[in-house]
Amino acid sequence: MTTDTAASPPGAPAHACVRLLAAALVSGVAAGLIGIAMAVLLEGFEWLFYGVGEGTLPQRVQAAASWRRIAAPAIGGLTAGALWWWERATGGVAGVEAAVGDVSGRTGRHMGLLRPFADGVLQVLTVGAGNSVGREGAPRLMAGAIAARVSSRLGLDPRTARTLVAAAAGAGLAAMYNAPLGGAAFAVEITMLAGMRRQGVWLAIPVSLLATVVSWLHSGGRPTFQVTMGAPNTATLVAVLPVAGLAALLGVGARSLWRQLKDHRLPDTWALPLGIGAAGLLTGVASLWLPVLPGNGRDALEAALTSPTTAAALACLLGVVVLKPLLTGLTLGAGATGGLLAPSFALGGSAGAAVAVAANLADWQVSVPVLALVGAGAVLSITQRAPVFGTVFVWELARGPLWVLALMAVVSVCCWWLTSPLGVVRHIRPRRGRGPASS
Repeated sequence: MTTDTAASPPGAPAHACVRLLAAALVSGVAAGLIGIAMAVLLEGFEWLFYGVGEGTLPQRVQAAASWRRIAAPAIGGLTAGALWWWERATGGVAGVEAAVGDVSGRTGRHMGLLRPFADGVLQVLTVGAGNSVGREGAPRLMAGAIAARVSSRLGLDPRTARTLVAAAAGAGLAAMYNAPLGGAAFAVEITMLAGMRRQGVWLAIPVSLLATVVSWLHSGGRPTFQVTMGAPNTATLVAVLPVAGLAALLGVGARSLWRQLKDHRLPDTWALPLGIGAAGLLTGVASLWLPVLPGNGRDALEAALTSPTTAAALACLLGVVVLKPLLTGLTLGAGATGGLLAPSFALGGSAGAAVAVAANLADWQVSVPVLALVGAGAVLSITQRAPVFGTVFVWELARGPLWVLALMAVVSVCCWWLTSPLGVVRHIRPRRGRGPASS
């Protein structure tokens, strides 16, 4: 009887390590370049739809004519919906989750490149037009497709290939937000299956770090948000309690709403482009009051972090808390492909900032950015069922003091633990036969 060791040629383990190293290097560099390309493409779509060459998305929205603010998300949703209709009618897209979950390794080899890249461009087009849905799915899908192709070409075994696809998907997220630890945590805690996480973390971290360093060619290494947070004070620490309670309720509610709408989304027929276009129209109308509503939610969190202490600012924050999850759910329910990360941290960040602004208006001095980050991390931890990712990723967006990271970790873990037994927070999964979905 022969053994596996005897059957393996001399030097095979060493050759496998070399192939894995090469695949990881290619995947990490590709994820970084994809992150840069998607950032540039997003800016291009924003200029195309709003006709304003510079500024953030809310600034472009405010500078555009009223008719354009209303029409841009509707036209973008109609266009993307028509193309998604064709894409799904001709075979659809094999996503990262499908590739990681296929123990045979065949899905990873058959992801292809053209369809994942085309689908990623459609996702960025949807966000650039102002539709309320996350954009992080695009670089994750593209980077995962590259990793699957490289793994196949280099002959990696199926288990290693699946782990690399998950690591590359997290690296794509890391490159987009300059958040290497958050990207690695996403790969391990959310994308990888239970049996591959212990070894996968040692692959996810270096791949995300490499992708992030490559992305510095565009971002310059600056954090996504630049805000000032001082030393802790008693008022801020006490105000964390209502923020945590509100974040738990909002996280559970948003997750349940999004799941229900995704599970009962419109069919892949002529209703698909009309539905996404209608959701975009509602977003455009709402932007006449709140320019931070269009897009994935990044700008809404930035507005929350820098919110002034005024009654008008409080009203805007509450408007985001109410309308952002609803518009996101309608967009996904209409059949759009997109993520939920940015809508989640925009919801939590706006809620935390609202509590802070209300406290400051009552002459109780608390830190707005600290409570905004705490709320953002807690809601993201609940909607994704991933407290480590929710905490680390949101903290990396602003790179606050370590005491803020510790505070966020305590609140996120407590909120995650308290909401875990509830049936409404089960993991969001697409219904079979209804097309691709993203986290």
